[in-house]
Amino acid sequence: MRRIMVILAAGIVLSACSSGREGGVVNNVMMDFGLKAKPEGYESESDKVMQRLNNVGPAELKRLNMVEQQGQVKFQTIAELKGKYYKEVKVFESFYPTEAQSITRAGSPDSDRGFNGYIVYSYRIYQSMRKDSSSEAEGETASIPTDITGRETYRYGFGASGEWSGSKGEKVK
Repeated sequence: MRRIMVILAAGIVLSACSSGREGGVVNNVMMDFGLKAKPEGYESESDKVMQRLNNVGPAELKRLNMVEQQGQVKFQTIAELKGKYYKEVKVFESFYPTEAQSITRAGSPDSDRGFNGYIVYSYRIYQSMRKDSSSEAEGETASIPTDITGRETYRYGFGASGEWSGSKGEKVK
């Protein structure tokens, strides 16, 4: 008896949510989860955010490189109590949009909806020539590529309409 009540309740909810038109809530949910074939030209909000991430990537790539261009002076030990200073800079080279997630901000007055978009940036470490003092190394340009590479993921906030606010990304582990 309990099973029948659950099935009836689910049926009532589903029929209440669906509208007589083709783009009803149930149809959209079923299409977004791959349970129903999408009509030609259908594009979910997450798909739109993924496309917009391709515009966010180049702008953020420039910003990240400007932040990292100062670099860091490091010391390389050559012998006991001897060594050289060099500058090391992380240069972001490319980006890859990976995911767009729908979110609801529960604490907000209107329960704002929006999206989080994720971009993975790949980078390479560059170093300068070795110098005798840290001040000399600081003035050098780090232009020698190393074999050290890596990736970092950043999260970006998008509004309910899928528009990027322009704010910088938050590094995600």
